[in-house]
Amino acid sequence: MTVVKKTVAIHPIMDEYIRKIWAILIGQGYDASYSTALNYMVLGQILFVTHNEIPESVNKDLNLFLRDEKSIEELNLEDFSHNVDELIEKRDRLNDLK
Repeated sequence: MTVVKKTVAIHPIMDEYIRKIWAILIGQGYDASYSTALNYMVLGQILFVTHNEIPESVNKDLNLFLRDEKSIEELNLEDFSHNVDELIEKRDRLNDLK
């Protein structure tokens, strides 16, 4: 899986919907991260545009994505790694101020 290690600016409206999808996925018992929800949303939109509707086969494809444990683990690991990097940077900035 390609992992982009750059900061991506997400519009607040997009962020709101990503977080709603994230909450729904967590509520349904999926081990989802923010990246999982974003990828799910983008994949759903691509499939919707391709088919002009969301047929049952697309719903199956979206569910297959959520069950792809390897991909989900990679997304979750990348989110975790990014969060750790941010915490380290904050700690270092605080130490520099002392």
